[in-house]
Parts: sequence; structure tokens; C-alpha cells
Amino acid sequence: MGIIFSFPPATCEPRLRAFLARVCASSDLHWRFLNTLSLLEHIGARKIMATQTEGGELCGDTLRHIAEEARHAWFFKRQAEAAAGQALSYDGASIMAGPQARAYMARLDGTIARSSHGARAYLYMSLVIELRAVWFYRIYQDVLTASGKTIKLGGLLAEEDRHLEEMQGQLGALGEDLAVRLADFTAYEEIRFQALLSALERSCP
Repeated sequence: MGIIFSFPPATCEPRLRAFLARVCASSDLHWRFLNTLSLLEHIGARKIMATQTEGGELCGDTLRHIAEEARHAWFFKRQAEAAAGQALSYDGASIMAGPQARAYMARLDGTIARSSHGARAYLYMSLVIELRAVWFYRIYQDVLTASGKTIKLGGLLAEEDRHLEEMQGQLGALGEDLAVRLADFTAYEEIRFQALLSALERSCP
């Protein structure tokens, strides 16, 4: 099954590419950025764990989703610590735009949770985040390659693509009209992502 909703945030793609090029040109900025990506993946895994275990039921697919998001957090953390040459926390100078990164996830999650509930909220939140992640990581891989970095995101992207298919399929099985509801959620996500990107840009010297 193909993804029925294309994600077209073309308005900020040149800004994102310019920002990523600046980050990749500085070893100090790059490890902080990698650690920020680790934080975002960690928050995603934690949110799934917190919301989907409340009723005591956890299917295998959801457990795998948690495990894969946690592994993505570990992948970026490992890359960040290797580049920094030290163990890193998620606080202070070890990340970029920390408050805005946390707010991006929290506000998006809160907005979706107010209009969807239970499994639907989890599925919509995951689908919107995965749409952004696939778009973002493909651009990031382009910039990494152009910058001569050896980091490869192919395996991570393959898992994110599969998550997209799974979330879409499960929402379709619940009778959700993705063409309408997803457009509203992604429009709000675009606002939150623009705010996060602005904060990341400001965090560069």
C-alpha cells in the first residue's frame, strides 16, 4: 500500500538545507544536532510507551514501534558521542534549541489528542511525525553525503517508511478519513516545525 498523503513542506526546504549545511560544516554544531535528533526520537518512543501501555494491552507491532524509535534515539546518540568524544546528556549545551524541540513534540501531541482519542490519537501522531521524519531524513542524508560525512540513514529510513504504511493501514481499518483529518494535523505540524527550525537556526553562531 502506498502512502496516500504526500507531504509538501517545500517552503522551508531551502532553509533546512542551508541550516544542515552549516551544521555539517562544524564538528561542534554537528554533534549537538545529532544529540538533538536523539532527544526527539527518545521523546517519541517515550510517548508511545506512556500512552499505549495505560490499558495494559500492548500488541507486538506497537512494541516493535517503541523498540525501533528507541533504537533510532540510540543510533543518533552513539553518533553524537563519537563525534563529541564524550558521554552526552539531553541538557544545556549538549543539544540545540532544547525547549523548542520538546515543545514541538508536546504541542503537536496535545493538539492531536484533543481531537482524537485512544488508538486514533497514537496513530495520527505517529503518522504525522513519520511523514516529517521521512521528508527530513532524506534531505539530511543528501546533505551528509554532499558534506563527506559517513553517516548512513538508509536503515532508519526503511523503518520509518514501514511505520508510515502501518499507521495508514490501521487508521484505514478504523474507518478514518485520512484525506481530511491528516491535512489538518499536518498543517498544524508545519507551523510547529517552522518554529523549531527558526530556533535551530538561531542556535547557530
